[in-house]
Amino acid sequence: MMTSERRRAGGGWVDVVGLLLVSVFLSTVCLGAPLVDPDEPRTAIVARLMVDRGDWLSPHLPAAFHHHYPHDPIEGDLLAYWDKPPLFFWLAALDMKVLGPSALAARLPSAASFVATVLLVFAAVRHLSSRRASLMAGAAAAVSPLAVALAHVARMETLLMALMTAMLLASLRLMDDRPKSWLWTMVLYVCAGLGILTKGLVAVVLPAAAILTTIVVLGRWRDLGSLRPFSGIAIVLAVSAPWFLYMHLRYPPGAGSAGFTRSFFIGQHLTRVTTETFGHKHIPGFLLACLIGGGLPWTFFLPGALARGWREFWNRREKRSLILLPVLWAAAVVGAFSMSSTQMLHYVLPAVPALAILVGDYLGMEMGSVKGNRLFKATSWLTVIALAMAVVAIPPVLALKGAWRATHLIFLVPLALVLVAGAASLRKHLYSWGLAAAAASMGLILTFAFAGDPVGIYQYRTTRFEAQLISKNFREGDGLMAYPDMPFSFWWYMWPRPVSYPTHSQSYADPRNLDQLTAEIRSHARTFVLLPKNVDFDIIRMKVDRSLAVLSSRPKYTLVIFTNERTKSGRKGLQQLPAMNRNATISRVDFILDTQDRFPYGPTSKKGLLSPYHHLFDTQ
Repeated sequence: MMTSERRRAGGGWVDVVGLLLVSVFLSTVCLGAPLVDPDEPRTAIVARLMVDRGDWLSPHLPAAFHHHYPHDPIEGDLLAYWDKPPLFFWLAALDMKVLGPSALAARLPSAASFVATVLLVFAAVRHLSSRRASLMAGAAAAVSPLAVALAHVARMETLLMALMTAMLLASLRLMDDRPKSWLWTMVLYVCAGLGILTKGLVAVVLPAAAILTTIVVLGRWRDLGSLRPFSGIAIVLAVSAPWFLYMHLRYPPGAGSAGFTRSFFIGQHLTRVTTETFGHKHIPGFLLACLIGGGLPWTFFLPGALARGWREFWNRREKRSLILLPVLWAAAVVGAFSMSSTQMLHYVLPAVPALAILVGDYLGMEMGSVKGNRLFKATSWLTVIALAMAVVAIPPVLALKGAWRATHLIFLVPLALVLVAGAASLRKHLYSWGLAAAAASMGLILTFAFAGDPVGIYQYRTTRFEAQLISKNFREGDGLMAYPDMPFSFWWYMWPRPVSYPTHSQSYADPRNLDQLTAEIRSHARTFVLLPKNVDFDIIRMKVDRSLAVLSSRPKYTLVIFTNERTKSGRKGLQQLPAMNRNATISRVDFILDTQDRFPYGPTSKKGLLSPYHHLFDTQ
């Protein structure tokens, strides 16, 4: 008996190490890629200002972004940033303190939170079910597209997911174990307090709704005492209240401001729920579709998992009936945000671990009794076939978008071989191996999505390229301006060089902004200006009487330089506008600066085999 227990324990550690390695790999591929506008550089700027200024209690942004947050107060050249609590910023700032300011440091809290979530899912199912089930649940969480994608994003949702998953595990232990451990009580409520410091009251309201509904439905009234709610309230307040009290005292109502407390709890909570003020419309069923799509291919198994969960509930099996809690946990997240007028893809992220627990538990149970289970067999085949169809569709879809590269075969060939092996395993009724191949192929697809960047997210949704081009051509005394709006990534990548910006509005045709642009250009011999692609150059050229040179013209931005240096045809380093830039919205251009950096990794690149993967490393 002791030998058997030791083998099970040893196998459990092997599973943990395997999941750890897989989750670390998937979450760190391209973690240093350029920061993507607008959320990532905004988060990085807040964290970097904490480090540079030494003020870790009040998040700030540069005053250049006051158009985005008109209700937040300006403090000199800074803007008090009230939209989000500070925990994620603190973690990113600590990383920057150790590693230096970089995209890697900004994203590291998200990657670490994803790894922690995978291990917590494994632990939760290990408590409820078998080793096989816990391994499948961990694998489902580790290769969930939505979770892996947001593990690469410098946002606080992945941290919230990890904290809420820890709360789910602690709740399961407190509702099932005898005697009750104060350790799990502390885990539950400390994570709840940290969740409030991450994303606000949703970190408490949604878990509380799921737990109370489970207690009522199962009639487990004794669990109310087991959860120690009064002690928990005290712990939550001890963790979260000091920061909110500090912010309330530092930014009280008055002087034309509603104050921090009203702005945060009313503006960021009630207003988001009741209005579409933040520009994200309410679409019925949108968040449910995001959860189903973001959990593929494992959501194919949801019907079978829900059916089994219903049977467990109906039979009132004491321990197994707790599988209802993850179901209600996911339902609380999706249901609550679906009633909100403001809806975004990442809102459903905390529901992903709950579904991984449900699906992993189902897979572990069914793999032990495959004979005669037609639904499980059919779903396994559907999973492999769907993945194979996705792989077959990748080349033509990328070709239609002009993004196909022969180097993509580095990922697609091994991917196809893994799926063939998975199909062969299913034909021999080796369902564990077949689903392992499905998980491996999903991991390869996600690796390809980030390492290959086939749709150019790291190339075109950032201004790192424009910032590098400016830095290489910048002279002492040159001017620099973002017109009419400041991209967050532009400020980040030009740091610490000051960037001018319009102070009146975000309209490029606003006469006051044009006057400011003219004054900036006339005060320098050369002025670099970053413009969005929808700017009408005729309006600017009618106002500005300087020569215009186009340094780069890309899908989102055009970088130009205004100068009083008239050029002559054939001058070294200058040439007429080439064909590759004729699609730019430019009616009159005097010349274009010819540099080797215009499209360093475009379709005509000859820089070598791995040139599409230039975004893998970013030092800032």
